[in-house]
Amino acid sequence: MAVQLLEEKLTCAICLGLYQDPVTLPCGHNFCGACIRDWWDRCGKACPECREPFPDGAELRRNVALSGVLEVVHAGPARDPGPDPGPGPAARCPRHGRPMELFCRTEGRCVCSVCTVHECRLHERALLDAERLKRQAQLRASLEVTQQQATQAEGQLLELQKQRSQIQNSACILASWVSGKFSSLLQALEMQHTAALRSIDVAKTRVLAQVRDEEQRLRGHLEAVARHGCRIQELLEQVDEQTFLQESQLLQPPGPLGPLTPLQWDEDQQLGDLKQLLSRLCGLLLEEGGHPGAPAKPVDLGPMEAPGPLAPVPSTVCPLRRKLWQNYRNLTFDPISANRHFYLSRQDQQVKHCRQSQGPGRPGRFELWQDELRDLWQDMVPVGIPVAVL
Repeated sequence: MAVQLLEEKLTCAICLGLYQDPVTLPCGHNFCGACIRDWWDRCGKACPECREPFPDGAELRRNVALSGVLEVVHAGPARDPGPDPGPGPAARCPRHGRPMELFCRTEGRCVCSVCTVHECRLHERALLDAERLKRQAQLRASLEVTQQQATQAEGQLLELQKQRSQIQNSACILASWVSGKFSSLLQALEMQHTAALRSIDVAKTRVLAQVRDEEQRLRGHLEAVARHGCRIQELLEQVDEQTFLQESQLLQPPGPLGPLTPLQWDEDQQLGDLKQLLSRLCGLLLEEGGHPGAPAKPVDLGPMEAPGPLAPVPSTVCPLRRKLWQNYRNLTFDPISANRHFYLSRQDQQVKHCRQSQGPGRPGRFELWQDELRDLWQDMVPVGIPVAVL
């Protein structure tokens, strides 16, 4: 206890460590020789404690008596080092036996005031409580970021589940539409029917597998974020300063979440070949010359293998409709001159009016969609095209 009080009296007011090469100013205050010279270079020649000016031309002289006392103090711990202090709030430096009240940011460890004079003289230092407050602020900021990532991941997970439901509904609708179309055909189309359903199911399976992979990635990220948050809570509740500072340096937040991978699902691609087949079949069924009891002409279905010859099919198409189908044409809109509120799809053959503009105005665009439809009507009427298909 007496040695500790003596060390406090022999502490330099500038470096907060034991005097090194002590010198005495005319005002009676003592400082380390290197500390007072460095102070004067930065702040002018005056006493740091009482502000008394140092006379010009005077020289600093070493305090011999104080140096002898310091030699005795330095020699004391070497002869009787005492027990090794354990960890805790009152932990002492294993080298100098003084309380570790400072944190060396350069080396990332707790040090005492003597260490700051010798090993950590030019290092960046801070008090333990100040360093803990700084680390706590950093961890809280990291926790906030991870919580935001968790919220974002939950939102993306909900969006992914919504897309999965839409894809499943879309696949069911497509399967129902395909089943309805093929149910009216002959036995020769059954193989094509099965192949189309299989193609849709394979595409659905592939996309849903992608959905499951994205779900696993998002859930894995959520678990990593949760573990990181729990670890931060444990560190924030840590009482031991050394353990908190050392383990907080090793804590790494989870990586960035990243955007969702676009799902490869295209209804038009699934139905492209089927529409061509049905178009050829419609043209064949509506062809003139058919009459009840007449044998049906062979159907060109490409590589499909028909199980046998087609049975005669009675014609149920009225003569007027058959005449209209003779002049049938697939009309397309010009995407360059189309009105900005027209949304074109199906190779520019289908049009939908939207409230929101589809793009900026260009020279040559129709400003009023009624004018565009009127021009299209004038092109259709001379050839007798049924406008009801639009």
